[in-house]
Amino acid sequence: MIARGGNSAPMHSSVRATRSGRKAMDPFGLVSSGLTTPTGLLIAAAVILAPMNHVKLDSVYVTASDIVALMAFVLMLASGTLSIRFFGPATVFWFMSFFAFMGGLTISSVVNGNPMALPNIFAQYGYSLLVLPMLLGGRSYAQTMALVKLLIASYVFVMVFGAYVVHFVDNPNRMLVSGSGRMRSLIQRENECAVHGAIAIVLVLGLYKMGELRLRTVLLCLPPLVYGIMLTGSVSGLLATILGVALLITIVGPFKYLPISAAAFIAIAGIMIMLGDNFMPAVFQERVLNPLLDRNLSEAGTFSDRAQLMQEAFAVMKDTIFVGLGVEQFRQISSHHAAVHNTYLLAFVEGGLISMLGLIGLLLSGLVLIWAAVVARANRLVWAITLVVLIIYAVAFNMFPTFYARFWNVPWILLFSLTAATLQQPQRTPRPPNPQSFEFRSKRVRP
Repeated sequence: MIARGGNSAPMHSSVRATRSGRKAMDPFGLVSSGLTTPTGLLIAAAVILAPMNHVKLDSVYVTASDIVALMAFVLMLASGTLSIRFFGPATVFWFMSFFAFMGGLTISSVVNGNPMALPNIFAQYGYSLLVLPMLLGGRSYAQTMALVKLLIASYVFVMVFGAYVVHFVDNPNRMLVSGSGRMRSLIQRENECAVHGAIAIVLVLGLYKMGELRLRTVLLCLPPLVYGIMLTGSVSGLLATILGVALLITIVGPFKYLPISAAAFIAIAGIMIMLGDNFMPAVFQERVLNPLLDRNLSEAGTFSDRAQLMQEAFAVMKDTIFVGLGVEQFRQISSHHAAVHNTYLLAFVEGGLISMLGLIGLLLSGLVLIWAAVVARANRLVWAITLVVLIIYAVAFNMFPTFYARFWNVPWILLFSLTAATLQQPQRTPRPPNPQSFEFRSKRVRP
């Protein structure tokens, strides 16, 4: 009698080797998720190019990401595959919030401001908040996960490219590196680059926890992301990173690891304080570390200028409750001739209370979606990551004036879409980290 298990080990090894080979040929899951169609490849290119704000037209704000995305839009419109219900149960709330946000700006501009500025603002926000969700949203879990992985790879490339320019390019382009030596990279903005580095770190750690990324991939991605944040010399980026990682550990758990995580954080902070001179970029030491240690945040950036702009905005708000100043009008009355670096205040001042409520509604759309996922007992890790990134956005909007740039909107669109996708399929059991193989499965594959 021949033992049946005699050849089982070689057979299992062969299966693992085959799956490992398939994964090596399809690292992001484009093939297995069905994104290798012409439309799918254009969508993938749009996601990859989204953080590369530097690659755009000079005369009008149209990026390379926009061009390939609009090509995909035409193909999807012709084939009837555009998604109208891109965020599942939160889609209607998203539409209502968008029209409230833009409605307040429109009424205010017609009454008090410059109506000629409306077409541009409608085009920018309409594309970012309506067209992009139709293109990226409503997809299967597998396709959306593949796009999230491509976005992470793009963030890593942006940081590596920026570090190269800082260290090895003489007289670099001021759009890539500021005059003070702060890295802007392809995003072209120091603080925004740092905040999106923080978002990328949350995505890397979250996907590792889900078993979607291997440990070696995490170890490959984290160093350039962390170093890139340092090169920006951004307090906002540092705080966003700490907030994101802390929230992720707290929400995802398990709670038994919280003391270990806290001890690791204290150890890292201690190493940075004692040995930071040996490995930290000078710009990070001068603009972030030293001011924090000296408790003198006035040296850590332009907080005083931003505070003055906010004071001006608060002084104007009492007269803009129902009708605001109109698009681009705050900078006209400001003594600094600049927009207030607070998205909520700027929406209130220029669009009135209804516009600010619309902005808040866009964020609340994410909470509506997360709550639906909680009630449906969908993948907890997915909605937890989405919640963490949403909180980063909610805090970051206190530090930036606008959010129509593509690098702002692609991350939360993809995460909202990923959460919505979990509502369309059975409960997914998270796989352990460092899986030997993985395979994306979906009931419905879109081009």
